[in-house]
Amino acid sequence: MARKPRIEFNFEPADVFIGITTSIPMYRLVHFINQQTILNLVCENEMPVYFEKQDASFNFRFYHCSNENMFSDFSLVSNSNEGLALIPKLRQFNFFLVIQGAIPASERTQLVSQIKAIQGVQIAVALNQNPLPELGPVLQDVELHLIELKKEKAGKLKKVMPSAENQ
Repeated sequence: MARKPRIEFNFEPADVFIGITTSIPMYRLVHFINQQTILNLVCENEMPVYFEKQDASFNFRFYHCSNENMFSDFSLVSNSNEGLALIPKLRQFNFFLVIQGAIPASERTQLVSQIKAIQGVQIAVALNQNPLPELGPVLQDVELHLIELKKEKAGKLKKVMPSAENQ
């Protein structure tokens, strides 16, 4: 009998992984987060995620901003689409704010408290990433999606210099 190869994916845990439970829609949450924090989240292409059981890919809403001062990327991802949860064990959260990069602990706690202060947000908490094996593939999907977005933006900004003969 042939052995089934087991591939273990290595992933870099996010510096901060914040779960948010709210009754307000995502676009309003983004508006209030942009208003009350240092973030400037912008709507990006939806993040495709492959589900093995359904043998299909589903898109999840995705907002992103980069902070050059802290060398950090902030990504807000929806936890549900068409009845599927991005992380089934964390169904109680509507959205996840994934922070990748060096962010000071004081900024981290201030960001969580500012999100908690938004009217309509029931829970905003920094989650422990260690006991969640489902988190690895999700963080990989976020990272790959960010790479794809940055590649698209770099292609749009690429300027073509005329050759010496055409100048």
